[in-house]
Amino acid sequence: MKSEFGPISDEWPCFSFTKKSVGQRLQTEFRPGRDIIVYVGTTNPETTENPDHRSRLISAVSIEPNQILDTSKIVPEHMWEWSVSTWGEKWQYSMAAIDAALMIGPPFPEARAVAPTAYTSFAEIQNRGNVVEALGEERALIMALAVERIALKLAEPVQRYMNLMRSALIPDKTVKQEAYRIAENILDRLRKGGEVSSRLNPVRAAPNLSDLIALITQKWQDDQKGKCALCGGSLVQTKSSMLQPSPDRIDSTNVNYDDKNLQITHLACNLAKNKWGISDFKDWLAIVQAGALASDQIGERR
Repeated sequence: MKSEFGPISDEWPCFSFTKKSVGQRLQTEFRPGRDIIVYVGTTNPETTENPDHRSRLISAVSIEPNQILDTSKIVPEHMWEWSVSTWGEKWQYSMAAIDAALMIGPPFPEARAVAPTAYTSFAEIQNRGNVVEALGEERALIMALAVERIALKLAEPVQRYMNLMRSALIPDKTVKQEAYRIAENILDRLRKGGEVSSRLNPVRAAPNLSDLIALITQKWQDDQKGKCALCGGSLVQTKSSMLQPSPDRIDSTNVNYDDKNLQITHLACNLAKNKWGISDFKDWLAIVQAGALASDQIGERR
């Protein structure tokens, strides 16, 4: 159970919290298919405006506990701006709602009547902003309540973000290792942006580490199907510097490492494209590939 201003809806289609420790606890303890999060309306009329929701069980949500997400990328922009302007930087962490339902009402089930022990434990200092667990008979009573399942409607950018994060949940071990290495390299370049070395390091921009790893994983596994975006050869974990997977900004004049401007290539392909340009690179690649094809054909005739 968690105290909330109102029921889950398209206006706030995720389970959010301020303390990252809440998410870390759920990552350890929450089991989809076994557990649910039940929203309980607050008692405060300034936060829970609908009197029918105050101190009542109002929503049931199943979450994806494996990832802690950025709330600002999930809720509608106007809602996030309102939340920050009204309450400050709170509820910045979220977990995706993979299934959601509304309790039947009004009248909605009274929290104190259904789960008195769990509900009163909200008053304990360690449980403020946290989740509390309903056990035994209280859990059974909650699980028996009538609900109406709802389908949350996510805006297209939110859906892309959710798909991106899901694609990084179970990556191939090699991809996971390489995605982390590439992300760290990108962030290192960002940290050095504007510094003076033998030349002035350009200023670049990229998402945070977890989002960047997810983006690299999606590019590698889903968008590029494990192939270099420039030559089409396989991306592999290797000791060869030339074949090492490398992040490439499609448009080098664009400083962003983002969904539209990032691709994964072999280091040699990346360096060649950046030094001589994409046109010369394609001409060179065509000659090399034609030569390889001719060699294969000669070998077959022999």
